[in-house]
Amino acid sequence: MSHAHTSARVLLAPVAPAPVDPDPGERVRRALAAADPATEVIVDFDETLWLRNSTEEYLRSLRPRPLAYLILAGLDVLRPWRLIGGASRQHLYRDWLRILVCSILLPWSLLLWRSRAPALAERWRNGDLLKALHDSGRTSFRVATLGTHAIVAPLLRHLAPQADLVASGTLLSGYEIRRLGKCASIARRHGRDLVCGAIVITDSDADADLLGGCATPLLIRWPAAEYRPAFAEAYVPFRYTQQGKRPGENYMLYGVLLEDVVLLWLSFAWIMPAPIAGAAALLALHLSLWCIYEIGYVENDTRAASHEATPQLWGGAGAASARHFRPAWAWTAAAAFAVLGAGLLVTFNAEAVRLPFGDGPVAVLLAGVLGVWAVYLVLTRLVFAIYNRLDVTSRGIFYVVLQLLRTVGYGVLLATNVVGLAALLSLVLARWIKYLVYRDTGRRMAEDQRFLALLFFVVLAGTAASIDLAAFVSLQALAVLAWLAVYAHRRIRGFFARLRIVPL
Repeated sequence: MSHAHTSARVLLAPVAPAPVDPDPGERVRRALAAADPATEVIVDFDETLWLRNSTEEYLRSLRPRPLAYLILAGLDVLRPWRLIGGASRQHLYRDWLRILVCSILLPWSLLLWRSRAPALAERWRNGDLLKALHDSGRTSFRVATLGTHAIVAPLLRHLAPQADLVASGTLLSGYEIRRLGKCASIARRHGRDLVCGAIVITDSDADADLLGGCATPLLIRWPAAEYRPAFAEAYVPFRYTQQGKRPGENYMLYGVLLEDVVLLWLSFAWIMPAPIAGAAALLALHLSLWCIYEIGYVENDTRAASHEATPQLWGGAGAASARHFRPAWAWTAAAAFAVLGAGLLVTFNAEAVRLPFGDGPVAVLLAGVLGVWAVYLVLTRLVFAIYNRLDVTSRGIFYVVLQLLRTVGYGVLLATNVVGLAALLSLVLARWIKYLVYRDTGRRMAEDQRFLALLFFVVLAGTAASIDLAAFVSLQALAVLAWLAVYAHRRIRGFFARLRIVPL
């Protein structure tokens, strides 16, 4: 079955099962019995001949798992397939790129897959379908899949050694079969006659071209078939943000990385002795913070179900990611990111750390940074817990504290300047204004948050420049202004496009 149409935001969560046939094996037997014994049979692979999705099971098999998850999560945030095919055609490239990138970065994966193929093939073989084919005398049949040959072929050798794999994708150009479709791919290699007189057995609506071009189409969903995205059962950092709290928004990219992290870089890393290493340290520390922030997100939505009149809750992928969320693992992930960030910080930018023993031994400074950061994480968790227990009408004022902890609060540990403070406060104020309007009116404020941040920065910078002009006549201030303007470019263009001067 092809799940190529599945949105990227449900990559790591189960999808709702499709309706199944009460007795699919009997349907196949009747169709085979009614056909000429010489009739070709073409069988779909994923969730038909094999009761799982080969792409997702391959990705699930990648080792080491933490590294594999980071690669997949990075791909899901960056979405390089949209650069190739655009939003409307990303389904043609997504699975292919995930397989290709993981296979290149983890080059032992295909070898491991081949060694595991016999057990996996046996575990999820479609016994009912294979028996129906065997009982009809069709031990040799054709298999067509949108999956990758290097992944499907090892499984097929153990499922049905006599079967002929007539359509599949290659590792380097797996997108081609998705662009062509199975029917055109088979016709290109074997001629159109193979499909025209065939019986086609598939569970996927995406095989409409194949079903429409054959003599006997059988669209059958098997009760034991299941699409299980890679890492669906595991706790994965940031999954709830993507799928539960902010579904469809790619918030980890647009809200966390391109807003929080970029402004943290411009505010803190810019003035560090080693800014590139400082940027890497800030990224790791902010991801550490976000692991704990997600605990508050899950708690917020869980409590909303029983305490708010109109809670914003998400079913499907969001509900699944909430079920698999583990606070203990979130703290573990936060600790891992914190150690990485603190290590980079004290190794390359010890001078930027605002601790009294900054000139002491590295080990002492590292312990101090980790200690301060641990307190900061606990404080963030405590503040979010208090926020979640406030009545929704009382949260407006307290919301700003959470936003300060995401941005300005880093000044407890790291040195910044007036430009950095203005940049971070502009983001805090923009978010706070939007939230106050939402809580006061029950409706989302129409004004773009990015444009508000730009306006607040201009106001704050203009005010501060009256006291310290030299600070804002700098590359740092220009970089902040340029980034905020670029990030809000759509709203700026729209503002000037609608600007009208009323005649006197």
